[in-house]
Amino acid sequence: MVMSRLSIECAEDGGDKSFGVDEFSTLFDEEPGLQEIKETFDVFDQKKDGFIDANELQRVVCSLGLKDGCELEECRRMIRAFDDDGDGVIDFNEFVKFMEKCFC
Repeated sequence: MVMSRLSIECAEDGGDKSFGVDEFSTLFDEEPGLQEIKETFDVFDQKKDGFIDANELQRVVCSLGLKDGCELEECRRMIRAFDDDGDGVIDFNEFVKFMEKCFC
């Protein structure tokens, strides 16, 4: 289950991994259901405001040991790629679309 694979602490070695759709989809054993997607969104949404901003994304990506994703500007770029309404954050619907892209 993805929840057990997402930790809160940043990996000390930082790793040499990059972060993208392929890397994200490896967090799941199979295509996740809506409940698991919501649980995953809630892990990212640290402020519990219904949005994922670049700082929240950076926290999770860093915790996964994905060195390239630990850069704040890289997190901003990832958000822009899926931010359909251009508000600078990812809402749940945009996150669902991202997840669909991971498994299509």
